[in-house]
Amino acid sequence: MKHLIAAFCMMCGSVSAESYSLGDLTITDSFSYPTNGRSGAGYFKLTNDGPADVLMAVTANFPRVMMHQSLMQEGVMTMKHRMMVEVPAQGELEFAPGGYHVMFMGLSDGWTVGDEIEASLQFKNAGMLDIKFSVTARP
Repeated sequence: MKHLIAAFCMMCGSVSAESYSLGDLTITDSFSYPTNGRSGAGYFKLTNDGPADVLMAVTANFPRVMMHQSLMQEGVMTMKHRMMVEVPAQGELEFAPGGYHVMFMGLSDGWTVGDEIEASLQFKNAGMLDIKFSVTARP
């Protein structure tokens, strides 16, 4: 239960007001939290007003960028690498703390509030969409 409460609290933080569109796809609320470690995470909300698509990859200027999904298994939170993520037709997909997220690994410097992390989302059908993750304070 405490993991669910923590995940909910993290999702309630402030997020970027900027939105990005590509065809029927719209990305909103793209954000990251400050880090002083060697990795950071990115989150966003994707709305699809058209047919199903697939998020094939996320790229950025870091040594490794991967999509992960946090899962509760036998009372332990684990992360599973996802090679691709299905985008439902006429639906929403959320990358949020405690669920899907983008992992940026091999950071040389930490991120601070106000930084913007540039990345590109590669969709199977829609193509490439450049976005920025705004670094916001943790709730």
